[in-house]
Amino acid sequence: MLELRNISLAYDQQPVLKNISYLFKPGIIYGIIGPNGAGKSSLLRVMTAMERPSTGQVLWAGQPLVRHSTEITCMWQKPHLFSGSVRDNLLYGLKIRGWSKTAQEERLATLLANFKLQEYEGKRVEKLSGGEGARVALARTVAPRPRLLVLDEPAANLDPSHTAQLEDALHLIASEEKISIVMVTHDMFQAKRVAGETLFLNRGQLVESGPTERIFTDPTSVSTEKFIRGELLENGN
Repeated sequence: MLELRNISLAYDQQPVLKNISYLFKPGIIYGIIGPNGAGKSSLLRVMTAMERPSTGQVLWAGQPLVRHSTEITCMWQKPHLFSGSVRDNLLYGLKIRGWSKTAQEERLATLLANFKLQEYEGKRVEKLSGGEGARVALARTVAPRPRLLVLDEPAANLDPSHTAQLEDALHLIASEEKISIVMVTHDMFQAKRVAGETLFLNRGQLVESGPTERIFTDPTSVSTEKFIRGELLENGN
């Protein structure tokens, strides 16, 4: 589906990503973990064509991804909700894509039910709590039925209850919506709970990837093992 081929990225000649190759497949939740400064958010920007790699190529459905695709949607760490009601936010992407009124209402009903937002449909977004707003932002992101959902720290600053609700929504999206999800998270326990596959980045390099259970129980890289144990990583080790 989305393939990275020998991706490198540098800012002012300082390498941020180093020769990363990876194939993201349909129907899987991917977790991306690593220490601060590992290049996780930069990788997301390259994957979504928000930035062009210095070298290498991003392929979407076998074709070079040179501009943002409407089949890929993103939710960043601090999503901005549009002024108005929850209903207004959820319908926005459908209206600009030309969905019929009937299709809009059917999709709205599904989103409100799946994200447990029925009682908030008419509520203005300024009145929502942080956790409620995060669910609305996530529902709005998947409203137009993308094929790939990219998330940067989706549960940052949420309490455990709202984090659990968001994680339940991610599982529902992957199973019912058939959307692949790539999620950067600083919370390793969240990666263990949610992701089917996990990628570990360190110092701009893809150190290790594979089934999440194996990554956390039997990592092949010393640096992966150290990171999972909570040790500080120095000098690329």
